[in-house]
Amino acid sequence: MNLAFGKQSVFVRNLEQLLANFYSPNQACYYHFALDFFTHQQARQQSLHLAELAWQQAQQAGAKTEVLQKTRKVFTDLQFEDEKQRIQRWSSLKQAAEALLQLSEGTQASETLTLSARLLGGLLITATAKQRKNLLIEHAYKPCYRALLTLRLLEDLLQQKILKEPLWQEWYENRNLAAPESCPYRQQLQLPVVMACIIQHSGQLDINAQAILNEHDISAKTERTLSSEERARYIEFAKQGSLAFLQLGLGELPARGGNREQREQQSQLQKHTQTQLQRFLTASTETPLGSLFKVPQAYASIVLPARTRYNYDALPRAALLLKEAVHRAEYHAVLVDRLFRLMGLFPQGYGVVYTPLGDDGKPQLKYEFAIVNSLYPEKPEHPGCRVVSRNQQYRNTGYNINLSTELNLYFKPARDRLKLLPEKRLKELLNALYQDGEAQYAQKLLPHCWQPDNFFSVPENQNLWHSAEQRKN
Repeated sequence: MNLAFGKQSVFVRNLEQLLANFYSPNQACYYHFALDFFTHQQARQQSLHLAELAWQQAQQAGAKTEVLQKTRKVFTDLQFEDEKQRIQRWSSLKQAAEALLQLSEGTQASETLTLSARLLGGLLITATAKQRKNLLIEHAYKPCYRALLTLRLLEDLLQQKILKEPLWQEWYENRNLAAPESCPYRQQLQLPVVMACIIQHSGQLDINAQAILNEHDISAKTERTLSSEERARYIEFAKQGSLAFLQLGLGELPARGGNREQREQQSQLQKHTQTQLQRFLTASTETPLGSLFKVPQAYASIVLPARTRYNYDALPRAALLLKEAVHRAEYHAVLVDRLFRLMGLFPQGYGVVYTPLGDDGKPQLKYEFAIVNSLYPEKPEHPGCRVVSRNQQYRNTGYNINLSTELNLYFKPARDRLKLLPEKRLKELLNALYQDGEAQYAQKLLPHCWQPDNFFSVPENQNLWHSAEQRKN
């Protein structure tokens, strides 16, 4: 799974390793362990039940010692294999969750925002180059993206005191960013939140949920979305699948090693984690806790590539679509508003086209390219960006700007200003924009945006989040 051509920056290598924890066609990963559970668990549970029944019947019948030993061995071997598989799933789940936390959490709040913006941006930029790799997008990019967004939304809600959980608030206020391994906020809240996102996402592997998708794909001669009835059944099967995975696929791990007191502590922590995960997976979307998980899930499903419905130009509508869903009472309004404040109108890593200002402070009759690279914009419609071109030539030593709507070609007023240019000049500008071969976009003389995946494929262009000069434009 190569996300860049030739050599890679440290960040892109780390991103690739993170995604491989979730899904890889060539190595053990969380996806394969989860898929194995949903594919074979019913048969395994049946075999375990029959083996236990055979052993019990042999005991009740007073069978010979060798028969008892044989039936007992069959049963205990199956038990051991079941426990071994559950331990593997727990280990894979925790490894994926901790890898995400390590890449997104800093030792200071400002560093955490920068790291999170970088990871969200890196996921979006590289995902657009992998649109046809459905399994990679669905089972690596999406759970990563939604889990990270959930973390940042959780932190925002605690900071704003919107989530009224006294213990969570205490953990948040006393968090130790420099020592995450002993920090209750990290270990007892952030880690379970990420795990819950991953488990919830893998619920779609439930065989009944997959049957709806497969039937839909086979029967549909033209592309269409699931009907409301199909969608309701799919969501319910996926939810039941995630709960089954938690209870049967993971279960409660046996406490091992150390003395009795340490084993008791392990057991208590394990029970706490199970209780947290159960609560997260069953929370109603009408509550703040339920929307904490569902709103980022919905946002990720819009922003990241999804089959042939994907429209990069329309990604800034993601937050607006969520606001429309609030009017249908699908999500908690306050959480959607906070997500809108966190992300702004333009997602991290989105390529914007804008009109630069001249020395006289007036808009020039040309456009340049920038990439959204920071969270919490001053205004939702004014993204914080890294400028990546000068005179329409890519460069990796740009500066940061807060881009106004008046200069952003995503908005009509900025495009209307450039319509004064002759068509020949517009085509010259467009040819410079699509010098990387993206000629299919040339049907628009004035682009709304640009896709920076080819620009980002050059290692020297991948550090868009290091400290840079802030300019007006």
